[in-house]
Amino acid sequence: MGDILKGVALAVSIVVFAGCGGGGVSTTTANNQITNPDPAHAPVLSQATIDRYLKAINDARTKPGGQDCGQYGHFDPAPALTWSDELYHASYEHSYDMAESDWFSHDGSGTQNDWTAQVQNLGRGSKLDERVANNNYTNWTRIGENIAAGTDMDTPEEAVAAWMNSPGHCKNIMDPNFKEVGMAMVQEPASTYNYYWTQDFGAK
Repeated sequence: MGDILKGVALAVSIVVFAGCGGGGVSTTTANNQITNPDPAHAPVLSQATIDRYLKAINDARTKPGGQDCGQYGHFDPAPALTWSDELYHASYEHSYDMAESDWFSHDGSGTQNDWTAQVQNLGRGSKLDERVANNNYTNWTRIGENIAAGTDMDTPEEAVAAWMNSPGHCKNIMDPNFKEVGMAMVQEPASTYNYYWTQDFGAK
């Protein structure tokens, strides 16, 4: 599910529970297993930064006439997403892990940089649903994640544009079932891709 070209990497993931009773598609049930959350220590974002992130996402989501997501078809304009600090913390945790571990995957690295894996003693890399639960985003019905990395991808507009040009990522951004989002970037010049972005979506 990843595309790597011209110093840019992209990957997309989605997990769905069909209501409170479970079901749907998920590789773990960590959303219900993490009973002692210990959120990652993410920097406090200014309101201006949050607004810029939301504008980049919602400008794509609400574009008049909708968006063409390639093999997934045409999507009508979707309602604007609202910001979630919990999803931001999960996003930051994963961007930090990827940058510091020189790692690119929806699974955490399992190293000391993989916060959820460490504080929850997982013994392996963290999963998306585990990270959002550990960062206090619980009782969700739907979550999804886009990740991106690029040597020159230093603005949210560039990250969103890259995702919108990839059908699976476009589908996540345009999914009308998502209601909330968090997004974070971490830079590590010594790593392969320099800038690492994570975008976590959710609905309750």
